[in-house]
Amino acid sequence: MDQTAKKITPALDIGKYALSVGQKNMTATVFWARVVSSENESLLTDYTKHTFFEVQYALEGRIVITVGDNRRFTLDESDFILIPPDTYHQIVDGDSAGARFIMAFSLSDADAALCDLLAAEARPHRHSTALHAIVELILQKGRENTPLCAKTLSCLIEAFLLELCDVVTPVHATDGQQERKRTENEQRVADIRAYIHTSHGIGLSVSELSRRFGIGERHLNRLFHAEVGHSPREEINHEKLRHIEELLVATTLSLGEISALCGFCDEYAMNKFFKRYNKIRLSEYRRTARKNVTKKL
Repeated sequence: MDQTAKKITPALDIGKYALSVGQKNMTATVFWARVVSSENESLLTDYTKHTFFEVQYALEGRIVITVGDNRRFTLDESDFILIPPDTYHQIVDGDSAGARFIMAFSLSDADAALCDLLAAEARPHRHSTALHAIVELILQKGRENTPLCAKTLSCLIEAFLLELCDVVTPVHATDGQQERKRTENEQRVADIRAYIHTSHGIGLSVSELSRRFGIGERHLNRLFHAEVGHSPREEINHEKLRHIEELLVATTLSLGEISALCGFCDEYAMNKFFKRYNKIRLSEYRRTARKNVTKKL
């Protein structure tokens, strides 16, 4: 196996490295880091996109990330998401004591077929025992400084990328019935999400969705996690949150009026819900958002 590796001096406290790996099937230039939430290194990121692939892996605690057209995903410990090139994304929330592992890589022009496979729509992937073990080894070797450390890291990075490809693009049976089933599941979830969006999540519950669409609650949860990476309850809450934000910025309705429109028993209940996701009170959000709009004008 033909391999080359060059280790770069790690950045202070967060262990950032870059190296190149190569073998017959794949050539990649890789960057990775372990980022711990603290006063010096926030888990949160700017809204951005890159020309390379990026892996966001929840090492400890929870990460909330928005991808593309404001799709919102929650990554629990050992969950990860692969973000294709030229895809806008932002980490918008995370546990205060959390940590994440990030890896960015670009594939060579010879790997066009692999790029196409990996560049499918970004969605979370659940715990992979093998991938988790490789991440731990990468972090361990990244702290060492032995003569063979760079070569060892090269092998581990290669193993990480191959395992990543295996998890993200599993081999599917060519049976037409299985493909139809996958398409039907995608359509069912799309129809339910459209219904949630139309109603702004107001007055909806998972049990009501289950009855309306003729799907058992447990099966409905499994479908959502498989297709979009989060539960129908999260979809309802995120849509309701988006509608509240819109009403706060675009209307002069009082908080009491907005709470009534959005199905809350009172302003206090809506404020508690809103603060759980956005970490600030309704009045603070409205004041800041309007100030930003005024600046842009």
